[in-house]
Amino acid sequence: MYLLGKRERHAGNRAAIEAERPEIAAWAREEHARAGGRVPVGTVFTTDETRVLEAIDAYAASHNLPSRSAVVREALSQLLDIQVEIEPKRSA
Repeated sequence: MYLLGKRERHAGNRAAIEAERPEIAAWAREEHARAGGRVPVGTVFTTDETRVLEAIDAYAASHNLPSRSAVVREALSQLLDIQVEIEPKRSA
């Protein structure tokens, strides 16, 4: 019963995010154009969220990206469908 409720809640969250995606993408494009330079963005993860960092690190390693920020930049570029300069990949 709990699992079913969790799945429904997650499906609702995904639908809400998808519905907001065009608005978020438009905002991101406007901010990108307005900033004209670099805008730092950061986040802090709790110890309970170490799996997120492990996933980011695994993605960076498997896609030959140099850092966590490169993973985030690539993900946001794809998610928001905007051109974001991605850090150069590591040479093999």
